[in-house]
Amino acid sequence: MREKYPFVLCLQETKMQSIDDFLCTLIWGPLNCDYSFSPSVGASGGLLTVWDTSEVEVWASSRGDHFLLIHGRFIKSNVEFHLFNVYCPCDQRAKQTLWTSLSARLQSLDSCNVCLCGDFNSIWSSEERRSVRGSQVVDDYAPFNDFIDDCVLVDLPLGGRKFMWYKGDGRSMSRLDRFLISEKWCQLWPNCIQVAHLRGLSDHCPILLSVDERNWGPRPLRLLKCWQDMPGYNNFVREKWSFFQVQGWGGFVLKDKLKLIKVALKEWHESNTRNLPAKILSLKERQTALDSKGEEAELSETLWVVCLFRPYRENGLKSVFVPLRHQC
Repeated sequence: MREKYPFVLCLQETKMQSIDDFLCTLIWGPLNCDYSFSPSVGASGGLLTVWDTSEVEVWASSRGDHFLLIHGRFIKSNVEFHLFNVYCPCDQRAKQTLWTSLSARLQSLDSCNVCLCGDFNSIWSSEERRSVRGSQVVDDYAPFNDFIDDCVLVDLPLGGRKFMWYKGDGRSMSRLDRFLISEKWCQLWPNCIQVAHLRGLSDHCPILLSVDERNWGPRPLRLLKCWQDMPGYNNFVREKWSFFQVQGWGGFVLKDKLKLIKVALKEWHESNTRNLPAKILSLKERQTALDSKGEEAELSETLWVVCLFRPYRENGLKSVFVPLRHQC
């Protein structure tokens, strides 16, 4: 996630009992970073929160069972915040203990900008889990829903993909990671979005919360009219549109087909505009050659016009233009 330049980075299940400056430098880079961590218990758990000291000023950091809290402000906007880095255990009793502990903390932070992020090891509904065992028991996610409702937290829609955790068999997957934010946080940054990114070696996907005021959501499809003049464009669109098979009612089919054709056109555009600087240079050279031919053609035509006609006066009459070929 380093290429995303986050203000704060939260890592869960580090499985490390101690973390030092050298390790944080390897993770974040050599400049402008500070950190807080909670050690693992044996080879289980462990939390690390790293922040950019040029963007974030942290006043206090505290630990709890299965969570790490930092309290500070965003320097440029001078907005105070509380950020919880959470790693929830799998045991149901331990989960309920964590929900109770977090609820007490959140009640003491009433009317504050609060964000909870991490691996909650819980799902919000049955649609957030796919398993070879089939449907899940309601008790598996009902306590988690009660915690969200009781604390008046907002679970933002997830962009990028549907699931966050993938089992090695490729058939079991869940959305275990998320951001939960307070109503005041939403009011201050109403355009917050959370987006899942590509999964690396981990079985979890990294997730990014964006509060950039310039972020207006996904970019629209940009279609240049000149694309239609490129050879093969029309056939490509027709073939792709016929190839995509989507089931459902008309509006749903149209929406999904437009999404698929957007991706296909993006790939087509990239493949047809590779080595763009060289293509631009080639077109410039061709334009220069055509300009040179145009200049020569214009010059010949001008000479032809001048030589073809000349003034003629006869018997004191006014000048008229007489074609030279008639004089020959």
